[in-house]
Amino acid sequence: MVSSSTYISDTVLFIRDFLDSNITDPIEKKRGKDRFVKTSYPQEKVQYPIITVRSAGGNDLKRMGMQSELMWTQIPIEVRIWARNEKERNELTEQVHNALRSNQFGGGDASVDDNDIHDFRVLSTVSIDETGVTGIKSSVMECQYMFVLGQS
Repeated sequence: MVSSSTYISDTVLFIRDFLDSNITDPIEKKRGKDRFVKTSYPQEKVQYPIITVRSAGGNDLKRMGMQSELMWTQIPIEVRIWARNEKERNELTEQVHNALRSNQFGGGDASVDDNDIHDFRVLSTVSIDETGVTGIKSSVMECQYMFVLGQS
């Protein structure tokens, strides 16, 4: 549940847990205790692919109307897919986009129904290739949700 007092961190954790449950880990059997979806890039050695989810910066509160105590804000989120090759990067990026796009309504762990985050948008997707044939391939997806403060 996304709360008005912790809406940024709650949204990041919601998306992390949702993706962890709904995106297939290509190396699930080999991964062990390491998480496939994380909230920050780990400092220790990593087994790729991984997905990181984090807040993508500040946001601006706007009043819902002159006589309303409710405020709304846009929550920018960065979802980064780190993969071993371009094919894996592209497949995981597509899976992440489709999962988030189709998760807005429908009960269960839907973003609007249980968490009041809505109006999902992808602002940009940028592919980044580390140098060399064995370099890590990543895709940075800048997303945005809208949240109304004061409802929950």
